[in-house]
Amino acid sequence: MEDLIVYEKIELNKPYLVMGFYGWPNAGEVATNTLLYLIKNLPAKIYAEINPEDFYILTTSEYARPQGAIEKGTLVAFDPPKSVLYYWKNERGNDILLLLGREPDIRWKRYSDTILDFLSRFGLKRVFTIGGEYALVPHTRDPRISVVVNNERLKEELEGLDIDFADYTGPTCIHTYLLLACKIRGIDCISLWGDAPNYIQMSNPKVSYFVLKRLIKLLGIELSLEDIRKEGENFEQQISKAIAQKPEAQEFLRKLEEAYDESRKANSTDKSEIEELIKGVEDFLRQDGQERQE
Repeated sequence: MEDLIVYEKIELNKPYLVMGFYGWPNAGEVATNTLLYLIKNLPAKIYAEINPEDFYILTTSEYARPQGAIEKGTLVAFDPPKSVLYYWKNERGNDILLLLGREPDIRWKRYSDTILDFLSRFGLKRVFTIGGEYALVPHTRDPRISVVVNNERLKEELEGLDIDFADYTGPTCIHTYLLLACKIRGIDCISLWGDAPNYIQMSNPKVSYFVLKRLIKLLGIELSLEDIRKEGENFEQQISKAIAQKPEAQEFLRKLEEAYDESRKANSTDKSEIEELIKGVEDFLRQDGQERQE
């Protein structure tokens, strides 16, 4: 069976490809929220799908297993992991392709080759990957957006967008392999990451909004972000309201804000101090959540 199942034959004009994955590189659901917003609001149509058979291990965890639904003894739904490719024809410039799926467990090279080799026939111009990571940041501040590129000259284009160039050593995800795969083919690749507060383990539309602000400029398209901006504001208000009920949590947040502000100014704040503050907030929120359940 073919790795790529194409549902509609269309011609594409030097497209940009934006990719986001469920799983490890999706802290705060930053990547998936970003892709879902674009798919809905451009709006984009289904173009193709990657056959999941050879790219996922379905029994490694509860999360990895396909989802099913049974009603009164009858199977009504079976939902294996997917990677779906959407398209939007841009009358004013490069067409936009959007890939939303679960990060593949195995065969990263074959998975990447399946996408990049097929789209190269249309003159694939640029690839963007979107990720989310948990970080030592307060929810009351604009989130830090960082970037990794596969070509030094791209950094000039990113100046003025308030984006930090990432420093990192450690375990990687398919984003890193895609940077390499694109470089081998001579395709520009930009990996954008949004920092989500690591004491809030839930969907964070505020971070996705700040990622989208940069992304639509890089894509060269016009798109209203008002809906997700409002979602982000409401999200921040709800978290602040919960913290306001506990004076000790407010104090932790105040100290974290001060430490974060200083780190953004001088990049010299003692990381161990921030980690201690974060742990205090995490412990409070965890205890508060248990009390609510009881």
